[in-house]
Amino acid sequence: MIIQSKCVYFEERLQPKQIEIRKDEIVGVYPYGLFKADVDYDDLIVMPGLCDVHNHGYNGCESNEATKKWLKEWSAYLPSEGVTATLASISSFPKQGLLKALKNIGEYIDHDNKKGAHILGVYEEGPFICSGKERGAQSLDFQIIPSKKVIDEFNDACNGHLIYVMIAPEMLNGNYDVIDYCIKKGMKVALGHTGASFDICKEAIEHGAISFTHTYNGMKGLHHREPGVVGAAMYFDHCYAECICDGIHVNKYAANILAKAKGKDKFILITDSVNIKGLKPGVYEFEEKGRTTTVTEEGVAYITGTNTLAGSCHRLNHILDYAIHEAGIDFVTAMNAVTINPMKMLGINDRGLIKEGYKADLAVFDDSFNNKATYIDGKLFEAK
Repeated sequence: MIIQSKCVYFEERLQPKQIEIRKDEIVGVYPYGLFKADVDYDDLIVMPGLCDVHNHGYNGCESNEATKKWLKEWSAYLPSEGVTATLASISSFPKQGLLKALKNIGEYIDHDNKKGAHILGVYEEGPFICSGKERGAQSLDFQIIPSKKVIDEFNDACNGHLIYVMIAPEMLNGNYDVIDYCIKKGMKVALGHTGASFDICKEAIEHGAISFTHTYNGMKGLHHREPGVVGAAMYFDHCYAECICDGIHVNKYAANILAKAKGKDKFILITDSVNIKGLKPGVYEFEEKGRTTTVTEEGVAYITGTNTLAGSCHRLNHILDYAIHEAGIDFVTAMNAVTINPMKMLGINDRGLIKEGYKADLAVFDDSFNNKATYIDGKLFEAK
């Protein structure tokens, strides 16, 4: 099959190109009009499928409570955003509940993830949180101090699919063996929900931490006498920085500053969407998480009775649009932030680019990044 467009995101610019797909792989990229095309998308943007590396759930459920039925529904929903790959992100929650959900996620990845967005693995965003205010909406009742034993317990529960681990490094009290262990096991380590000093972040990075969880949110800010976690995210050029660029979690100018600091290769846009995504405005009781959440008319979620944000309701294609057209983030930086950068951070080398030999996971958008079509494994995805 050959598809073409005058606006294919190829080699970091929009170009008139044809893409030849055979089975689930891109086998050639050619000049526009060279061969007879099966589908012509004219002026629509054709780009690699989006990867939402930090995504908890939607429609009243999330990965903490994942069932195989819900995982199938979630995977089928995500292509409507142009998302072709994600991680099942967990957070602070009763441990036995997490282990049960992780078992379902692991079995789904191994046996059932045949249609819809690819769940590439598990992202542990909790319960390895700090004890201070930077824990955000995550409950201290479920906090766990990370250890090799717990890492193995979680990883075994999901059949070895724990690939991204967030840690508040100050909770390690100067002993970074658990970070060393994660790196040895092939996992990527992020720093987040942390009030650590710049120096503690530096030590964690020297042991292999490579990323920062939703930068600015749930971390010690930048001060000219103590650069903090935000300062570390900006300073260490080889580290990646996630960002919820929605104008709510992060001011658009702050997002722009971070994008400039990280450049086109280390900036990652995320949704951090949780179970309230897709729900109508109202008050929702989530007993297992130990909190009540209010969803406003504007679609923003807060811990009821506070100004603490309780996760995101956003779609990744809308965040991409906001990043470019409202935050003024450089086009290439924003495009890479939802495609190749998260894949490189995870060490995945066959997705995220329109390139011969890469998986044929593609998204088609108009100029406002409204999704017009999504291809997964070389096939046009159609929700049933």
